[in-house]
Amino acid sequence: MDDIISRVIPILALIFIGYIINKKSYLSQTTVNELKKGIVNVALPAVLLITFMTMELRAEYFWVAIGTFFLLTLLYIAGALLEKVKGVGHPILPFILSTFTFGLLGIPLFNSVFGIENLDKLSVLGIGHEFFVWFVMLTLLKMKFNGEGFSFAVIKGFAKSPLILSIVLGLFINILSINIILENNPLFNGIMNTIEYFSVIATPIILIIVGYGLKLDPHYVKDSIRLVGLRIGVIFVIGYIIKSVLLNPLMGEDPMFDHAFFTFLILPPPLSMPLFIGENSTQEHSNLANNVVVLNTIVTIIIFIVYVLMMT
Repeated sequence: MDDIISRVIPILALIFIGYIINKKSYLSQTTVNELKKGIVNVALPAVLLITFMTMELRAEYFWVAIGTFFLLTLLYIAGALLEKVKGVGHPILPFILSTFTFGLLGIPLFNSVFGIENLDKLSVLGIGHEFFVWFVMLTLLKMKFNGEGFSFAVIKGFAKSPLILSIVLGLFINILSINIILENNPLFNGIMNTIEYFSVIATPIILIIVGYGLKLDPHYVKDSIRLVGLRIGVIFVIGYIIKSVLLNPLMGEDPMFDHAFFTFLILPPPLSMPLFIGENSTQEHSNLANNVVVLNTIVTIIIFIVYVLMMT
């Protein structure tokens, strides 16, 4: 119990520090956005590179990634159906229901409690998620609000994504055992040490950024509560059906995968979702999406901490 509490306290402390930084205006929103860009483009890829470079490669991981993609597809369909229900649905529902803050919240939360040595369990879910976001969600969002179809820009964006590049490079190094072959090479070790330094700063800075962004707009609170409650309920029902039918037979008895899957399901929509929606729909939709993300982030942190404390 003491060990669990000691892991939870830094999460709360860092988020609180971020909140105070915002409240006292120690950093501007522009500065925080630049920090976030650095984390997404450098620190998070460093974490994923190390994870995929050192993880045990298992055939079932491929099918778990496919299963995750299938799960997100079902969640999108559920959102599209619920959107048509009067008093329940909303045009943004399919998009907030089928996407998650895998990198900017899932990785730091999971890493802070379960360690980077177990991050492969969550990262394999993230592969399916990244494919869905780039090739399905973004395309459908543009089609829905702008009438645009699939474009080469989507493929280009996917191929240039630092997260995707780090996963591919990590797998390449792992498959060819380059890290083992060059384990005594000082140049290689120097590069890896540098990458590890970047990976270490990812979790604390991300949690501070999360705390900085915890600000709700009272005008959208009522709709946000409705959408977040609906989102969590639908995700858990469909998520655990898919886990029971598809994923459990693949992974067998694996408590760490159970922790990773639960962590994945409680994550809020991507922090970039309001931006995606704002670029393609109305400012009203973007503001609501932002409130949903903030409220869901608060709920996620509470659920995760309660879950971790209950593990004992």
